[in-house]
Amino acid sequence: MMKKLTPFYFILFFNMIITGQNNDFNTSNHFPQEKIYAHTNSNFFLNGETLFYKIYCLDARTNSPSQLSKIAYIELIDNENKSIYKQKISLENGVGNGDFFLNSATKTGTYKLISYTQWMRNKQTFFEENIFIVNPFLSKLTIADSTHQQKTESLHTPQTNFLNLSSDKKKYGQRDKITLNFDGDFAKNLSISVKKYDSIEIESKINSISFLNSKSLNTNATKEYLPELRGELYHGKITTINTTTVNKKIGLSFIGENKISKTSITNAKGEFYFTIDKPYSSENVLIEVLEEDAEKYTITLFNTDELEKKFTDFNELYLTENIRKTIKKRSLYVQIENAYQQTKLNTLLITPLNTPVFFGNKNNVIYNLDDYNRFKTVKEVTIEILQDVWLSKENNRTVFRLRDINLESSSELETLLIVDGYIVSNHESFLGFDALKIKSIELVKEKYQFGAKNYHGIIQISTFKNDYKPIVTAKNSFTILKPSAEKAYFSPDYSVDKLSKIPDFRTQLFWNANLNSASNQISFFASDVKGTFEATIEGFTKEGLPIYEKTFFTVE
Repeated sequence: MMKKLTPFYFILFFNMIITGQNNDFNTSNHFPQEKIYAHTNSNFFLNGETLFYKIYCLDARTNSPSQLSKIAYIELIDNENKSIYKQKISLENGVGNGDFFLNSATKTGTYKLISYTQWMRNKQTFFEENIFIVNPFLSKLTIADSTHQQKTESLHTPQTNFLNLSSDKKKYGQRDKITLNFDGDFAKNLSISVKKYDSIEIESKINSISFLNSKSLNTNATKEYLPELRGELYHGKITTINTTTVNKKIGLSFIGENKISKTSITNAKGEFYFTIDKPYSSENVLIEVLEEDAEKYTITLFNTDELEKKFTDFNELYLTENIRKTIKKRSLYVQIENAYQQTKLNTLLITPLNTPVFFGNKNNVIYNLDDYNRFKTVKEVTIEILQDVWLSKENNRTVFRLRDINLESSSELETLLIVDGYIVSNHESFLGFDALKIKSIELVKEKYQFGAKNYHGIIQISTFKNDYKPIVTAKNSFTILKPSAEKAYFSPDYSVDKLSKIPDFRTQLFWNANLNSASNQISFFASDVKGTFEATIEGFTKEGLPIYEKTFFTVE
């Protein structure tokens, strides 16, 4: 299958890294470097609330959106460096977004939000920010003495004044429509958070300006991490006894409704790589050795979860009497909101999954089996319907063979069999499948390079209901972390009055990680909560300049 070529210099340093020809690539300044800023809606949360975030992956030199990595990672870790929440985020033009719902099991304490790309791990560079969480249901809230004063955020926060952010009014009634206005005719990536101002920021929250002004100490990693240039990169290895592991063919298929199949080939160390650049829903993959003696090999998928760096500076969480009173009221709001969460659901923005691969060659032949007399067995279908296809007994196994358009066959190259998106290495195992469940059969009648392997033709079979189930064992099935799906977050529209009888105690009035600045205006509705609210817009211009602006309004 033809692939879009990666720029030459990326291929060059890929080869240098994999083959070990450049042992100090981590220390080189010739390769592009990255850094990440994560805009969050707060740094202080109660259990039952949601931490919203937007990731900005930037070129470390220019601060413009990075075009290198297509995947980022974000974690919430505790003071023992244990990961409490972890997500993988797809990046498009350097940005991606998601959220963590802080469940009831999360303990009161100081956590650290970290974010990174695999490429950043070579320099041990991470975005990090302290996050303070209070669980009023699991622990008694200890009040600090007078020597421990909490930092409060000023209402007169310095701003960049790129946007001239302002609200159409300074005071609103409950459930009133609120409109924010901003201007600026330059290209930008923006995210906006509108929440109740409680004046209980435990420490100053990082913003895009302070982030760019900060310095980080980089240290070289003890091992090498490849950049995820096209999508998710998976790295594994095969091992065996008294048999070579070089140049062995490896197949990957997703277990479920996805139609992604990949092939790879092992290097001199028996290692293989797969890049997944299409959306999928399953977290389970099937990885098999596509060789006649496949049962002799053990497959290992390397785990890159454990971080080399150990994070420190978890500032202790102290609570004042004023903060305790605020928490008590806010906790009541959270409980009411969660009680009505079924009426205030977020919407997943579903990306269409992949349909069975259509190879698109002019020499393809497609058989829709309903156009023919139906047969119960795969063998009968092969003999009676499929032209230039036959079953051959080779090395004590039955395999499919296919003649190409020149009516030639090959004993050196295999015929590739794909059923419902799965690569079937053991053709004989498919002969017992119920042929009445088969919808169509596509034949690619020519030599074909599929991933890392050449085949003499392809037989692709699709069933009516994705009925084919591959042979899955503990040795060939693996669980992976899939990218988080984007969401459209709930925001009521009281102009239609459909929710007038539903309590509304939102303290987070609005969050949008992909602010459309074309109209230079955004609208949303107040809740039943009174008080001062802050609207914050953050982002970066295409030139890499930070945007950080706030405005305040009250709800009475």
